Amino acid sequence: MASSSFAALLRRGSLTHLEWLELCSSRLAADGVVLALADFPRTDGEYAAQVKKIAVDLGIVPVALDVPGLLDPNRPDADRESALSLATGIGAALIRVTGGHPGTLPPETFARTVAATKAFVSAAKAANVTLTVAPAAGSLLPGLAEVQNFSKYVDSAWLRYDLPATSSERAQLGGRDRVLVERFGLDEDPALLASADRRGWLVVEGDGGEDPFGRVSAVLGAIRSLGQRPQMPSVVPG
Repeated sequence: MASSSFAALLRRGSLTHLEWLELCSSRLAADGVVLALADFPRTDGEYAAQVKKIAVDLGIVPVALDVPGLLDPNRPDADRESALSLATGIGAALIRVTGGHPGTLPPETFARTVAATKAFVSAAKAANVTLTVAPAAGSLLPGLAEVQNFSKYVDSAWLRYDLPATSSERAQLGGRDRVLVERFGLDEDPALLASADRRGWLVVEGDGGEDPFGRVSAVLGAIRSLGQRPQMPSVVPG
């Protein structure tokens, strides 16, 4: 469940961040949540610890921190450092990222993006946080082929894929390609998931409008009727 689907309510104050977290558990019975950086009212350590504690009490997993454009080499390193600090503070195992604008000289931007990402991945590895990179139209990494090529240059097990759950591009994936996040839009037909080859966390997202709980609840109900959970299976104690 992505906080971005509830952005209209969150950003005008009709719903607080912590209320949203509680309702994802009690009303939607979600296994996990993806928290967009843009939806945080505060990013200090005290608030991050509060989010983590509430998630533990609710039995809901803070799967990822979502920060689009974070691999843009024109962004200061402090942005990546702050995102990593917040992710570890809330207990998120993943940071969802995309590339930045290709600029006037894409090859030069690509080289700088690889260098910035290698440094970021090294810091993320030390914090035991994995980056998941998603293709984004208009960015340096618009499709899966570009993401795959980029991943080869970064060459780290701490950089994985974030893909649409029903994308035809999935046919390009090799057996060793690791997809940790699979996105499913609120406007998509849940029946499409019946034949999809699932590899990672299924994250329901999209513009929820003025009734996001109603829209998301309907999609989750349809997914569950297929006999699939909207997230990965629960962890079984060893």
